[in-house]
Amino acid sequence: MSGIPLMLTPPTEPLHRGFEACGSDSAPHDAFEALLARMRDEFIPFTVLWEMTHTCNLDCIMCYNVKQSQPELATDEALELLEQMAQAGTLRLIMTGGEILARRDFFTIANRARALGFALDLKTNGSLLTSESADRMAALEPVQVEISLLGATTATFDAIAQSKDTLRRVLRGVKLLKERSVRVKLNTLLMDLNFAEREQMFEIASELGVEYEQAIKISQSDDGSDKAGSHQISRAQITDTLVTYEAPFAPIQLTPNRRTCKVGLSSCLISPYGIVYPCVELRIPAGDLRKRSFGEIWADAPIFSNLRANHTFKNLPECQVCPINTYCEGRCAGLAWKEHGDPYGGHMLACRHAQARFAQQNPDEAIPETPLQARLKRERGGEQETVKHQPIMLVDM
Repeated sequence: MSGIPLMLTPPTEPLHRGFEACGSDSAPHDAFEALLARMRDEFIPFTVLWEMTHTCNLDCIMCYNVKQSQPELATDEALELLEQMAQAGTLRLIMTGGEILARRDFFTIANRARALGFALDLKTNGSLLTSESADRMAALEPVQVEISLLGATTATFDAIAQSKDTLRRVLRGVKLLKERSVRVKLNTLLMDLNFAEREQMFEIASELGVEYEQAIKISQSDDGSDKAGSHQISRAQITDTLVTYEAPFAPIQLTPNRRTCKVGLSSCLISPYGIVYPCVELRIPAGDLRKRSFGEIWADAPIFSNLRANHTFKNLPECQVCPINTYCEGRCAGLAWKEHGDPYGGHMLACRHAQARFAQQNPDEAIPETPLQARLKRERGGEQETVKHQPIMLVDM
């Protein structure tokens, strides 16, 4: 569950240090960030997000996974993939789902990943954790385990997860990991269903003593459907959140070669079916691991070459002339592609987020309209903005 982060954490915890492909182009300020910058410059696949399965015991309304008829990677294929990623230079492996514990060979694969030296970030919904599986997860010594906090009450959590007694089971899983000194991070996707409980969710995270982050992006499903888009929080709610929590911000310095999104430089996504994509949102297939090695796909897939050469601010025509582009911190190539079929275009959530930042910083000024909003309004004869979703091809390569 990725999203535009608000970087809101309990006061007793440090801000989450992100490793995502998207982010600021600011100069590295420590040795680790300098290492990440070098890997981006040299196109080393430092981080891989691996969707190990699309099977899950929950049915969250905002989940973007679409289970396919083709078989997921078998155990031997998964173990071979680990060897290929290690050879290509991958160091950070994010193992997610679906639900990772729904895969019976999860610990076989994860133990091999640790033996190869990967730093593991595990994403689980937490509801299936037992004392035994918590012991085995702790033995992996993960950098962190990320768990979604979808509400502060049972009713809200169950409504979003479409399950029963979910909050209690998830919090039990968090406590099992904490008892074993595993670093846990809670993530919340803010939507209209849980927005009123945002403060209570902060309190839950603080009481548990874990890091916590809220995000605001509801993704379309991988097949292009927008089953949860109506639950996206409004621009006014984004502004209210930024103002209420005094979220820090400084206008961005834009240059022609700046990247608003680091997609394709040092990270990628692998689906349960062995298809490599630039990222979790930009699901333009780069290659099939059942036909080519990970290293070959990473090195010469056309979509990666295109993004590395061209995905800079000078090639984003509408963003270049946007009156509030220095307030934009959430433009995503994948969301632009999903909305309008163009990874070099704008997308509505980024526009609303930039407007919310402008309103936070300039509370007494009128909020400018973005070029994307103006164009869509013209195309619709002056109607209010709507998002035209493009069908997304799930290609069997």
